[in-house]
Amino acid sequence: MKSMILPIALLAAAILPVGSAQPVQIPPSTVTITVTQMGVQVDAAFTKFHASIDFDPARPARASAQFTIDVASFDVGNAEYNREILKPAWLDAARFPTATFRSTSLKILSPTQIEAAGKIVIKGISREVRFPVTVKDGGKARAYDGTVRIHRTDFKVGAGEWEATDVVADEVVIKVHAVTATNN
Repeated sequence: MKSMILPIALLAAAILPVGSAQPVQIPPSTVTITVTQMGVQVDAAFTKFHASIDFDPARPARASAQFTIDVASFDVGNAEYNREILKPAWLDAARFPTATFRSTSLKILSPTQIEAAGKIVIKGISREVRFPVTVKDGGKARAYDGTVRIHRTDFKVGAGEWEATDVVADEVVIKVHAVTATNN
């Protein structure tokens, strides 16, 4: 199927307390991707994932975050494409039912900006990534928004006839919006 879209997703957010005089409305957590197919941006989401975050503001060097995504929860809004993406040439959900991100370090850039580093594992292939995370305080909830760009071919996503990047671009943008409770 030549007009195939491509999913990849994963990355993590780290926790950093941030003060805010005005609470803001923070929607639920999401993991989305954007890929370019035949010159058009296509958005998709993973609807099932788990995040585990451990952060002590007094010891940010010990912070950790992990995301585990259920690959079979991929949704581009089209059942036929969703099924195709789970096949071996793409995400191979039968052999690799999850994709993960595990942080290895955290660098605080400002009270509202973090740089997270860690490993993304997709189809059993691990790659190091670094990405910015923006922190927003919403009173009883805190949101962490991170974006990372990866190359699908680094993870052998789009094998065989799909390995070329003329129909489905190599770059995939992964966005995570993670919401956690605060102690406020």
